[in-house]
Amino acid sequence: MFDVHVAYKARLTPRAIAVSLPSGAVSYADLDADVNRFAAAMVDLGLGRREMVVSLRFDSAYLRLLALLAFARLGVPTSPPGDPRAMVRLVDGPDDHPGPVRLRLDKAQVEDILAAEPRPPPPLDLPLDGVGRILLSSGTTGAPRRIAFSWRRIDRVLRSMLTTYAAGGFRAFVPWTGVDSAMGLANVIAAWATGGQAALGFPTDALPGWLEELPPTLVGLTPIQLRHLLDALPPGFRPRADHRLIVAGSLLPTALAQEARLRLTPDIHIIYGSTETGLIAHAHAADLPAHPGLVGFIPPGTRVRLVGDDGADARAGAVMVSGERVADGYVDDPAATAERFQDGWFDTGDLGRFTDDGRLILEGRADERLNLGGRKFMPAVLENAALACEGVLDAACFAVPDARGLDQAWLAVVAAPGFDRERLAPHLAAYPDMPPPRFAWIDEIPRNDMGKTDRTRLREAVLSALAGAP
Repeated sequence: MFDVHVAYKARLTPRAIAVSLPSGAVSYADLDADVNRFAAAMVDLGLGRREMVVSLRFDSAYLRLLALLAFARLGVPTSPPGDPRAMVRLVDGPDDHPGPVRLRLDKAQVEDILAAEPRPPPPLDLPLDGVGRILLSSGTTGAPRRIAFSWRRIDRVLRSMLTTYAAGGFRAFVPWTGVDSAMGLANVIAAWATGGQAALGFPTDALPGWLEELPPTLVGLTPIQLRHLLDALPPGFRPRADHRLIVAGSLLPTALAQEARLRLTPDIHIIYGSTETGLIAHAHAADLPAHPGLVGFIPPGTRVRLVGDDGADARAGAVMVSGERVADGYVDDPAATAERFQDGWFDTGDLGRFTDDGRLILEGRADERLNLGGRKFMPAVLENAALACEGVLDAACFAVPDARGLDQAWLAVVAAPGFDRERLAPHLAAYPDMPPPRFAWIDEIPRNDMGKTDRTRLREAVLSALAGAP
């Protein structure tokens, strides 16, 4: 149903750019015609039934968009490639992923589809509460869960985005987290809803050059992607105040935010949300130095309450969310739904507190809180302190049991070439009440697609190394 934005703009501004790719630009008129071609081909393959869910896995960035729009035009729900319960998996290349029946489009088939005469499908009269897209969430659940987005909920997410962190007349949108994430999907739909262009498929080292050429642009990315983008900036790159970065997925370190505001754009926003809830809070990165862990004010349509250990509302505690953009539960998973969704509220699994003016500050994940000999400690405190040391590029705190079975703090560190490792311990010791960690010097912090640290993997790696030590 969100394909209607493309169809409308194809009539209103047919020659305007709808998609920017490394291979070139595609106008609204050409994109709309290709969507009709692809939709007709899917009907011919028997994939036009609205009761099925088609999982999409395309190496081609353009085919990903075409398939997303074509199935929306047919009213057929789609899902990411890792969906184990989709009825059909549609791919354009080698694929050994287990799951549903696989249909492969080879290069010749794709060329034939895009060379055919466009055949617009009949107009749809879809129920707004029908399922339009299935997304997967693991950040707050520990394992992938299927979340249904109705056409109505997709529209609500879009409207929330355009009236909060995407407000400002941007002409290009870069969904760097990918269209399989809720933020990436909202980015591309926002581009077409506002008559802008969705720019995707650019490798990290090429993106700075495009940012110098693109019109005012909104880039959605995670903190680790922001770090990679800064590392890829060429000499002489000129910051653009008309670009905006939207950072989500995990807490934005203060030092990283300050560097990005100087080298990329001063207009950096923090958004806090999840696939289950949509947008929960929104902040300006310029406020981070005064409030580390800040995620901001609660937007219209969302309610947040903090629950203490006694189950009562408090100014600090577990973050619970309800509102018009919150899902009803997980698809076909009543046990997981009962665990996270309670009386209209979703338990995010995060711990937070409110400032006096009503802004939300996150302290970390409840299940990541360390117990160091009876002392409760949040990993982000140590991580932020480490990242404030010049030359530390990335850091992750985790716990590993010692010979007595008591958890001790460890810190995995990614450092710049030539960094003096002896500097870090005294730097951390200058912070009050900071537990002295042991260090693991590594090349890259393991994270999931949205930038969340895989602390279990770090813990297991250290345990394995210690077990093999002489």
